[in-house]
Amino acid sequence: MRARYHHILLGLFSIAAALSLASCDIYPQSEQAVIITPPSGLTVSPATVELFGGDFLELTASVTPAEGTSKYFHWTTSDKSIATVDNFGLVEAFSPGKATITVTTDDGTQKATCVVTVKPTPVSGVSLDKTEATVYETESVTLVATVAPEKATDKTVKWTSDNPEVATVDKDGKVTGVSKGTANITVITNDGGKQATCKVTVAVRIPTEPEQLDLWRNDKAGYRAILGGDAAQDDDWLHYADGVVTWDENTSGSPRTKEMTFPTGSTIKVTQVAGKDFVGTWTMQSRLFNPNAAVPGKPKGTTGADKSTVTISAISGDPETLDGHENAFELSGLYLAATMKVAFEIDYDAKTVKMGLFFDKRSTQLAKDGVYCAYVPELEGSKWGSYNFAPSTFGKDDCNYEWMWCSMEDFKTFRYLPHSQNIIRGTSNLMLIGISIQVSTSADPSSLPGGNNTSYNTIYQANYNGSDTEGLSFHK
Repeated sequence: MRARYHHILLGLFSIAAALSLASCDIYPQSEQAVIITPPSGLTVSPATVELFGGDFLELTASVTPAEGTSKYFHWTTSDKSIATVDNFGLVEAFSPGKATITVTTDDGTQKATCVVTVKPTPVSGVSLDKTEATVYETESVTLVATVAPEKATDKTVKWTSDNPEVATVDKDGKVTGVSKGTANITVITNDGGKQATCKVTVAVRIPTEPEQLDLWRNDKAGYRAILGGDAAQDDDWLHYADGVVTWDENTSGSPRTKEMTFPTGSTIKVTQVAGKDFVGTWTMQSRLFNPNAAVPGKPKGTTGADKSTVTISAISGDPETLDGHENAFELSGLYLAATMKVAFEIDYDAKTVKMGLFFDKRSTQLAKDGVYCAYVPELEGSKWGSYNFAPSTFGKDDCNYEWMWCSMEDFKTFRYLPHSQNIIRGTSNLMLIGISIQVSTSADPSSLPGGNNTSYNTIYQANYNGSDTEGLSFHK
């Protein structure tokens, strides 16, 4: 058997050898000449093109002669941030601008170019992930804006709230609840001014425990959530329903207070007060010294106890603040037609009000028939009886104006007590004890009488009837 297999294998090898020799005879080796036709020209189509960001376009390169042997090309771009090109001439547009696409033959002898202009992709619209949303006071929700198309060049947007007292929105679409109510939050695209709006409702959280509240607020309408039960209540300008106490705008012209109680054990007391509530007629009580000029309603030379009628009124055309203090007004009736500036400072947290009388030697005002007037503080020196009607320090450096602050005893009484409240700035021993009035025939403040004990026209002194307990007071 072994010998048989051996003969078979030898036979197979012989056949293979014969076939090999036969093939060599059929395909004899020979050298054939290769004819290379170099390109004499190259073009690209199109030569110029306009695209939007995200568009694709395949360029076509052609050599001459058409039968040229080398038809392999190299493609490059002058600016990959504007447009790119692959090995087959496929261009992809990215950002606005111009890029030059260059195609080169494989042998490097021929080149052609295409100028690609990428135009901005315009915005077609914008949408929000919510068209309505609810947020609690002081809490936030973020709205998400989607600009179309996806490959728009300028996707920047801005956000606005049509009622920022209810809800505000920042540059990222974060909406924060401020107070109860509704506000429309709008997103606007920078490109094209496309808009989308979400209606935001700001709700209040109802407390879960009873409270005893004593609130001071301004004259605007307002509200406060409270655990008050199911029953609604109404008491003149104070109302309760569904866990919220509301109050009306105060148009009475005076401060006002009202209290409401609830079966849950909660109570709320609301006081509404603003600077304008102190506008009107007041009686000023002081010790009056007037040897040189007549005060309205008083004979010339009046001294001793006095009650003067004065009026506090709005300042026409002036700002709402005076030397940084809010609620600025004018007080008239102290001397002829001259007015003294006053301001009311209200601390709603501490529940206090004070009235400031403003002395200012930097300016004078026309009082009557060419007579000018300035209000300066009457000061007491280091000992009782040492008075300074127009101190030499007043009107110089940082002592050219001064405040006299009167404390409120109730909403109808303001009082200034000497020796307990005001010392002039920059001094250690000059105490404000009243209002001195000086006059001149010039509007220039430097023309007013100056120096200690030199001249005054009228003095409203705070040591009324010789007693510090009365002081200078205003009564409405």
